[in-house]
Amino acid sequence: MTEELNPRRAELLRLIVHEYVDSAAPVGSQTLVKKYNLLLSAATIRNEMARLEGDRYISHPHTSAGRVPSDRGYRYFVEWLMGDEELSAEEKARIRHQFHQVAGEVEGWGELAAAILSQTAQTLALVTAPRSARSRLKHIELLELNERTVLMVVVLQEARVRQRLLNVPEAISQEALSALSTRINQAYAGLSEAEMMAPAESPVEEAAIVAVLREMLRGEDEGHQPETFTDGLENVLAEPEFARSERAVEVIEAVDDRNLSRVIPFERLVEDSVLVSIGAENRDESLHDFSVVVSQYGVRGSLLGAIGIVGPTRMRYPRMISTVRYMAEVMSDLVAGLQRETNDSEVQTN
Repeated sequence: MTEELNPRRAELLRLIVHEYVDSAAPVGSQTLVKKYNLLLSAATIRNEMARLEGDRYISHPHTSAGRVPSDRGYRYFVEWLMGDEELSAEEKARIRHQFHQVAGEVEGWGELAAAILSQTAQTLALVTAPRSARSRLKHIELLELNERTVLMVVVLQEARVRQRLLNVPEAISQEALSALSTRINQAYAGLSEAEMMAPAESPVEEAAIVAVLREMLRGEDEGHQPETFTDGLENVLAEPEFARSERAVEVIEAVDDRNLSRVIPFERLVEDSVLVSIGAENRDESLHDFSVVVSQYGVRGSLLGAIGIVGPTRMRYPRMISTVRYMAEVMSDLVAGLQRETNDSEVQTN
């Protein structure tokens, strides 16, 4: 656990972080004295900054007389020094309004959320589509293609649709297929692969369909990566830290879908909290110049996704944290509303 700083050094660290975030230039003692009207001499401030540097809260770039916050300094700032910076009522209303316009278009939520978050936070936004911890059946439909071929359309609760061609040993009518679909939907809708077990007395054709369903759900659980939406890459590339072309490549590679698990530590996400990973706290070395602010959203035990931002460690942490937290609340409300509508529809159908 980080040792608590005395009030003077804590205040100096807070000012150094604020000044460096605003200017992107190393911060010197004279700047602090003149800009913040400190009742301390430049010499005293230099001595205190030397102590902060010795304790690894700030560092001293070779080309500058000023200091910059270290990962340790940013962490102390986030844990102890930053104040709240809530979104304004106008910003919250604008965000809600934009989602209200596409309330019924589930497929557009992720893309819209990434665009809104990027615009609000002015950095790179990442959003993963909500999915169950375990894939669950919503319903199936069996369609006769010809005498010996049936198309099985499987809809999962996350609105994913999968299809499978089935070869049948003998001809079966569409009427019989529809009746079989109805029986399976009544018996297995909402179940995961582990919960889906055909009774021993089930008809042969029903047991066969359930076996195929279990195989498909198992494959989804083992190999499915959540659909990911990104927006605002240009915001990060415009930051001075990433002006060089090789740094730009690092940014692009870091947010590639194949590297998503390195960016978002899914296993560490906790309901109703925002996770902040700063610099070298990120698991992958390519992310050691970045900070990631991410939150889980959705309905616990049902559909869950992640929403967050990626940017340089020199970021406005209070603003980023409050923005991600509010966006996660909005997305959770949307998912909860969708689930209520789905449950109501299933009750009416039954």
